[in-house]
Amino acid sequence: MFTKNQQFYDLIINRSSDAIAVISEGKYIFVNNKALEIFGTNNSSELIGNEFFDFINNENKEMVTQYVDQIYSESTTFISYECKIKGLNEKEVPVEIISSYILYNGNPSYISLIKNISSQKQINELENHVKENEKVISDTIEFNRQMMEFFANISHELKTPLNVILGAIQLLELPNNKGLSKSFDLTLNKYIGTMKQNCYRLLRIINNLIDVSKFDTGYFKLNLSNYNIVSVIEDITLSVADYIETSGVKLIFDTDTEEKIIAIDADKVERIILNLLSNAVKFTDAGDSILVRIEDKNESIIISVKDTGVGIPKDKLDIIFERFGQVDKTLSRNNEGSGIGLCLVKSLVGMHDGTIKVKSKIGEGSEFIIELPIRIVEETEVVESCLDQSNVEKINIEFSDIYS
Repeated sequence: MFTKNQQFYDLIINRSSDAIAVISEGKYIFVNNKALEIFGTNNSSELIGNEFFDFINNENKEMVTQYVDQIYSESTTFISYECKIKGLNEKEVPVEIISSYILYNGNPSYISLIKNISSQKQINELENHVKENEKVISDTIEFNRQMMEFFANISHELKTPLNVILGAIQLLELPNNKGLSKSFDLTLNKYIGTMKQNCYRLLRIINNLIDVSKFDTGYFKLNLSNYNIVSVIEDITLSVADYIETSGVKLIFDTDTEEKIIAIDADKVERIILNLLSNAVKFTDAGDSILVRIEDKNESIIISVKDTGVGIPKDKLDIIFERFGQVDKTLSRNNEGSGIGLCLVKSLVGMHDGTIKVKSKIGEGSEFIIELPIRIVEETEVVESCLDQSNVEKINIEFSDIYS
């Protein structure tokens, strides 16, 4: 009876599709035919009596040691893990090993089921490659779609002021006897102003495109100096008060501190604030207000621009800082803009090691919140103001798509 059971046992073990091995005192004492195949031999004597860890990949030895210790300490537990074994033919094979504690001839041992998972690993790698390629394709398609939208909008943005300028020139070319003779000077000034404003619009678009290229190529640099950031923001805000209030929008400046010295690139900060104020007034109706506020957080300074305008839809909040992100992408939209202004703002804030976020609700308005870390550069003098004669020109450019 025992002989029949032994024969039955040997038949099952040796015909198993999985490798089976018994390890006692750290050495192989039994391996079946499938195990010989995995280890690259057909002679069991090449395995029997050899150290178990001699066939474990060096990178996996520490991990496998922990699992073996666990097998002996938790004698009724099945342990499963993956590792690489080194075959007698020097090939490394990825395997899954399921082990359990046993007594063999009265000695603490463990039996292991060893499964070659090379094919599964290859399938997983192929699946990962497919997913990665699908993502690359998807991202490329989305980028191309955004580019097409962007260039369609840019074409519209460039054509609009050019058409206005061309129309003004054509009117000025009309003979004086067709209605321009009586108030020619007034009409001339009006159309010159229109042409100038639309030239500023073109300049703004071109400046933004140039700056985007500078960011992409790493040529955009900061010129840091120590400024009283409160004075800088207040001066910028007051410099555009007349522009904004001609639209019937009230502009308010508030601060909880009078002085905070911080290293900034004043021109870039001016660009940031002018851009945010320009956006705010575009989407704020007459009779509403815009609040510029500074808050001292000791280790950082908070600058916020809050309007009571139309607000931004919740599903658009994540895209407004993207390069081509626009809340309204139709060519018939009410407000001009190429969709790269806020992308530049975020980049400029990031260059100062700062952050920018937006809070908004439809019908209640939006609040852009900038946080800049307090840092000082080595220099002897603190600059109180960053405004100069060119400031008027900068304001005209940044606000060029508002006034007509």
